[in-house]
Amino acid sequence: MVNFHKFPELGSLCLSDVTSIIDINCDLGEGMGSDAELLNIVTSANIACGAHAGDPQTMQHTLMLAKQRGVAAGAHPGYQDREGFGRRPHSLSDHAMVSLVQQQIESLAEMADAINYPLSHVRAHGALGNLTDADEKAATLLLDAMAQRPLALMTLTNSAAQRIAQQRHRPVVTQFFADRAYDDNGQLVARSKPDSVLHDEKEIVQRLLTALDRGILVTYTKREIPIAFDSICVHGDTPNALSLAEKIRKVLEDSGAKVRPFVEH
Repeated sequence: MVNFHKFPELGSLCLSDVTSIIDINCDLGEGMGSDAELLNIVTSANIACGAHAGDPQTMQHTLMLAKQRGVAAGAHPGYQDREGFGRRPHSLSDHAMVSLVQQQIESLAEMADAINYPLSHVRAHGALGNLTDADEKAATLLLDAMAQRPLALMTLTNSAAQRIAQQRHRPVVTQFFADRAYDDNGQLVARSKPDSVLHDEKEIVQRLLTALDRGILVTYTKREIPIAFDSICVHGDTPNALSLAEKIRKVLEDSGAKVRPFVEH
């Protein structure tokens, strides 16, 4: 049985407040070689389900590692696109999209049930995630695909997916991408644009602290917009993922925040 915490909106809190609670999530099971080390740092794992990356053996191994470390495990479904790592848009019928996502969730969920460590959430990957964050019809299809399981939806703050999930009384975990640029609408800037992916760890940490301490996000155009979130995402496929995750966790804990999963098993 999974119990979902009711997190405060951290954007209204100061990090010096020891009651602040935050989750760190990471996309794992994608063949990057650092999963075991990252699972010692992060508190939630979005596990690739065999479409954009992953295979049954990797999925099962990642689930076991997550269970051993008490890391919340979630499904990370994407387009069937290994060559493009699930980051290229695809045109699918409504039925095909629901089936694609549902099959991935069920495949991982059945493995998780078999080791008595039920999944906690779903976070769509890459181009699928971008689409469901921005488009209400796509978000509705994503929620349709999740209907068989009592899982939380991990998504961007103020996204289409968040709105549809809340309408359906589905638990929502809002996340902040530590290493990605945002546009003025709070959506991720396309990876095709320069500086859409951040690499300077000092800059990344400072932007995160500003978002947590002041509830302010500086966008791609240098505009300030309000933001609040429950979880911080570090991409597992970036070269400095392990170092960045270590720095983020340390600065959070040094600032008095409690870093823990957003669910309890």
